[in-house]
Amino acid sequence: MTRRKNGVLVKALILAPYLILLYLLQSTVFTHLQLWGTKPLLLPVAAAGIAFFCGRVEGGVFGLLAGMMMDLACNQLTVQFTLLMTFLGILIGLLSDTVLVQGFPSYLLGCALELVLTSAYQVLSMWVLNGAPIALSAAVGLKQTLYSLIFSLPLYYLSRFYFRVTGSGR
Repeated sequence: MTRRKNGVLVKALILAPYLILLYLLQSTVFTHLQLWGTKPLLLPVAAAGIAFFCGRVEGGVFGLLAGMMMDLACNQLTVQFTLLMTFLGILIGLLSDTVLVQGFPSYLLGCALELVLTSAYQVLSMWVLNGAPIALSAAVGLKQTLYSLIFSLPLYYLSRFYFRVTGSGR
């Protein structure tokens, strides 16, 4: 029992600085790195990586925490990203446990899934709440997805490192 509690504590102590660092980068540095009129999203990519390597439980928990940070970074008062990223963390972890083969192509597919669904949610909310043209919003969402996928490579190695250090998941 003590060994399991220590394992959870070690995982939390490793993930907390990682999550805080990504939040700080997302909300400060990457707000100034615009390409095609969009800013990259790091937190969804990191959530997909943790879910891919560690499974649905840790993916859901990390998705919950990353979603909260994403809501803060995007100045959202609602819990839209919190709920969405929790669900996607569980989904990608489940797919990784059952269907996807371990490796970079499958990881990239999981990241793309997370980014596309996050972007689709943003597009729909902008269309419903603000009356923004859906075609223009979708084009911006696609650009943001492609731009964010660039950062999947360094986050792949960080997520894999966490998985190897903690012995998480499977």
